[in-house]
Amino acid sequence: MALTSALNNALSGLRFTSTAMSLTSANVANAGNSTYTRKTIDPVALLSGDQIGGVQAGSVRREFDAFVQRQLITERSNGMYSSTRASFYGRLDEAFGAPGSARALDTVMNNFSTAFQTLQTSPESATARSGVINSATVLTQTLRSLTNTVQGMRQDAEQGLADATKTLNGLLSNLQSMNETLRTTGPSDASRAGLLDQRDAMVDQISQYVDVRVSYDSNDGVQLYGGNGFVLLGGTTPTLNFDSRGLIGAANQYDPDPTKRTVGTITANIGGSSVDLIAEGVFKSGKIGALIELRDKSLVAAQDQLDQIAAGLAQALGTSSSSTAASVAGPGPTTGFDTPLGPGLSDGDSVTVEATVNGVKQKFTFKRVDDTSVPMADTMTADPNDKVLRLTGSSAAGHASQIQSALDAWAASSGAPAGAFSVSVSGGNLRVLADPTVTGGAQVSQATANVTAQSINGGTPALPFFIDNTSPGGLYTDRVTGAGAQITGLAGRLDINAALKADPSGLVVMQTNPRTMDSDATRPNFLSNALNNTKRYFAPEAGIGSAGAPYQGSLLSYTRTVISTQSDQADTAKQLNDGQQVVLSQLQARFDASAAVNIDTEMSTLIQLQTAYGANARVMSAVKEMFDILRQM
Repeated sequence: MALTSALNNALSGLRFTSTAMSLTSANVANAGNSTYTRKTIDPVALLSGDQIGGVQAGSVRREFDAFVQRQLITERSNGMYSSTRASFYGRLDEAFGAPGSARALDTVMNNFSTAFQTLQTSPESATARSGVINSATVLTQTLRSLTNTVQGMRQDAEQGLADATKTLNGLLSNLQSMNETLRTTGPSDASRAGLLDQRDAMVDQISQYVDVRVSYDSNDGVQLYGGNGFVLLGGTTPTLNFDSRGLIGAANQYDPDPTKRTVGTITANIGGSSVDLIAEGVFKSGKIGALIELRDKSLVAAQDQLDQIAAGLAQALGTSSSSTAASVAGPGPTTGFDTPLGPGLSDGDSVTVEATVNGVKQKFTFKRVDDTSVPMADTMTADPNDKVLRLTGSSAAGHASQIQSALDAWAASSGAPAGAFSVSVSGGNLRVLADPTVTGGAQVSQATANVTAQSINGGTPALPFFIDNTSPGGLYTDRVTGAGAQITGLAGRLDINAALKADPSGLVVMQTNPRTMDSDATRPNFLSNALNNTKRYFAPEAGIGSAGAPYQGSLLSYTRTVISTQSDQADTAKQLNDGQQVVLSQLQARFDASAAVNIDTEMSTLIQLQTAYGANARVMSAVKEMFDILRQM
């Protein structure tokens, strides 16, 4: 009986060491496989009554640090997010050019400014005039080229989202199939540990596209949750769809309202209805999160900056906004300002009035917006201090009447009596007066009509130097319609007035009857000052400044700030990515320390197993010899 027990013990030992050696060999063979975790197996004693009757192989155990693995999933998502952003920001910075470099936008703008300074000193010089036109040509070409670059990058992001959605769908489907396989594979199945490696590798791949939280069921199946708890993988897997909109332009924007959205979004069909996962905030990190941010925010802001520069150029050189103090004798309103209306306000032009009554001060911008479907909002201007109101129609008298009504209503709400202000049109001027004798006193501290010049020889220093080549009449007036704001994508449409290119004398000659002298520097002085010195507000939507404190400065200073901002953002994105990759590398090293195969360790284990195998074999050989002796006896 003792010999039989010894034989069984040795035989079970041989089986265990054979299994363990096969597992160790598999470890060695997969030493270079990054998705493979080291496998070990422990012996389990077999009992015969209260005595050990041999050994059997237990379950195969994967060696890894589960805590570090969870961190890796999160940081791998963040790593792909940061690397995607760094790549796009690097391309954008290269397109805008290093601050001060020969092809940078600020250098091109400086060259344009310098050409005007030359024209100021020699207005009669044909060479100086041609220099202004040539530098303006380079400027408009640069703005159009940058617009094409920005929109091309948004197109790349759109295509990237389409590709990522397709890939993510495939990974989720494969992982769901793996969950089904694990449910039908018992814990003792030798292939189960390998299946768990494959499962974790799929989760790692998914985390590169979307930040996920992972939980496991009793069968080691995976449930995945995206941002705001959205179930990406659970009992069922929703199929994700991306409705690509084709060619992307400046006017193509994301909006949670599907009737307003003109770019693609990722949707999932849940309960028979389509859910916009971007609107639901499902993608907060990973490659998809980065592409969404770039397409809908970062690159849109870059385009807004270009459009702000283009609009600033068109308005600075093409808009007159002067006023003179006015006073009249007699009772009632007597002091204020006269401001020239020129040819009248175009759709998009405005009148700025700053008034005080009964100690209350208010700045108004009366903007002509003919499309009454457009709601008025104070954000129509970048000025944080004004209140924006609508003007309609083309009649100057009608505009005066509308301004009068608005001031009367405001004065009444501020406790002032009727008649505190008077608004009229006289001699081609808009006159805004206040009555300082009313209760609390009324005062007008500013009244300026911002009028777009209609022609090169209109008699004013302003001229339509730059035009919107898709606008009726070519004029840029900052109009807003139900189809959108004229400023959107303007940098890609900006051009030089064809009449000015044909006859550069218009840079000096303000009128032909009587003709302005060729040596008159009035217009060159106005244009240079408007470009270099006149301060203006720039919309904070472009990412420079804030709603409460928007950027205020000259066009040149804003352009320099844009270039500096792009360079800083690229550097910051690179630094964040470098730091994130270090974190990811360190976590991977920590994980590998517990999970990766060490050849030296495996070879040592293999020697021990071979020794155990030999010992069991010798026991079996000794038992065989004893049985042979017993048979001979």
